[in-house]
Amino acid sequence: MKKQFVGSLLTAFLLSSSLHAQPVISDEIKQFAAQALQIDYDKAPADIQKKITEEYTQRLKLAEILVVKLKKDPEFVRVSQTVALDLWSKRIADATKPSDADLKKAFSESKDLKIAPSYKLRHIMVNQESLADDLIAQLNQKTGTEKSQLFTTLATSKSLDQTTKQKGGELGWIDANALPMTVNNALKEKQVGTVIKLPGNGSMWDVLLIDELKPEHTASFDEAKNFLTHKARQKAIETEARKLLGTK
Repeated sequence: MKKQFVGSLLTAFLLSSSLHAQPVISDEIKQFAAQALQIDYDKAPADIQKKITEEYTQRLKLAEILVVKLKKDPEFVRVSQTVALDLWSKRIADATKPSDADLKKAFSESKDLKIAPSYKLRHIMVNQESLADDLIAQLNQKTGTEKSQLFTTLATSKSLDQTTKQKGGELGWIDANALPMTVNNALKEKQVGTVIKLPGNGSMWDVLLIDELKPEHTASFDEAKNFLTHKARQKAIETEARKLLGTK
């Protein structure tokens, strides 16, 4: 680990430079070590902890210099504006914590809040439409458990998706709102056990199986809490934005 760390080109450059950064907060260093270096700072030897701290402080100093050098660069300005907006919005959202009473009031005032259907899907990815058609023909000769077992066998032997084939093509539960419109429309009003064919990326084709289905239904308070909290945070952001913009 020590050899790999010291061998970083960026580390070599930064540690050999004459820049001197201000001390940084230890929690930030630990987060940097975990996310950027995949190192547990608390478990690292003292010499590695020192090098992690040096690299992070030098990165901060380099960033300060680049901010000055790039402050008139159009792309830098655009990216900075986007980051500023995201950071500002996140801080308002994090500070907005509606109580259960607030959420219950909002829930009682809401009309027919619906929970979108969700699907437990499995798929087989192939690179020929004729093969997809053949797989569907085989699967539609079976029903119930036999169809599910055959799908697992075919996914394991035929699917080109290396991340799911050994799990029988399992994609897990997916909310309808998170699906592309074409997939959502293809699944609409379909039942458990339905197999459909969809074009994938490039020349690929997907054979999808609906393993389980949770139909659309009226939301309970517990199901609606996250949505109502998000709505309250969006309202808080809009209110603060109007204040800054001087609009009503």
